Amino acid sequence: MEIIQLKSITETEALEIHSLSNQLGYANDFDSLLGRLKEIITLKDHTIFVAKADDKIVGWLHCLVCMRVESPLFVEVTGLVVDENVRGKQIGKKLIEASKSWSQDRDISIMRIRCNVLRTESHKFYKALGFSSSKEQKVFELSL
Repeated sequence: MEIIQLKSITETEALEIHSLSNQLGYANDFDSLLGRLKEIITLKDHTIFVAKADDKIVGWLHCLVCMRVESPLFVEVTGLVVDENVRGKQIGKKLIEASKSWSQDRDISIMRIRCNVLRTESHKFYKALGFSSSKEQKVFELSL
């Protein structure tokens, strides 16, 4: 198993990422997802890491640099999915480690992850990696 930072994206890779996202209930239109992936990999303050086993993507992580008026610069992991058939094999941990190195290469010493309150297994995973829960919040959305 290897961790790779995506610099380009093939349709096959996008299909594998799409399939993994569906496992967590994120129903996406494939063409829209492919378009976002193509755009994200061009952005200097974003990156996508994938875990590949037998030349197939079995996990992915998207993170980005966040700048806020009220707080120091930090990297936020905005998405992390590991194939349900290979969970428990340190793949998520290796993806987090890759994003930590990416953050440190940018002299950023804070990493954040937002996680749905219902995903209690994910909470245990992040705590085991040294993350601590810093606050709970509600997300408000307005369709435009």
